[in-house]
Amino acid sequence: MANKTSKSKLELEYALRSSPQIIYQYISNPSGLQSWFADHVDIMGNGHYRFSWNDGTEYHATMVKSVPNKCTRFDIMDTDGEYIEFKIDQDDITGDVELIISEFIDPEEAEIAADIWDSAIDSLCSIIGA
Repeated sequence: MANKTSKSKLELEYALRSSPQIIYQYISNPSGLQSWFADHVDIMGNGHYRFSWNDGTEYHATMVKSVPNKCTRFDIMDTDGEYIEFKIDQDDITGDVELIISEFIDPEEAEIAADIWDSAIDSLCSIIGA
């Protein structure tokens, strides 16, 4: 009998000085994602993506949601309901823009995962000039 994963959802919010339209370009297509998130992003067909990193880490995912200038969601294949989601939220009054990232991690790796995301967001901010 297979063990159910004991992963928990990690949600991080980052304020970005950019427009939802610009941010969306970097969360919705392979070249955008490859510029800050993964070392290599390939479309395998039928909405299937392969994300890989130079350290040998690789996973396959299916884009199950894509709402222009709002969000993208990738369901991680061969997992029990795990996904990674990038959501753009803009305050109606102030116009402030946040990128909200959700993923599933082992609870003991929460701090490491947050540090990795912080570094990735720093790269994204450098690229978009935010």
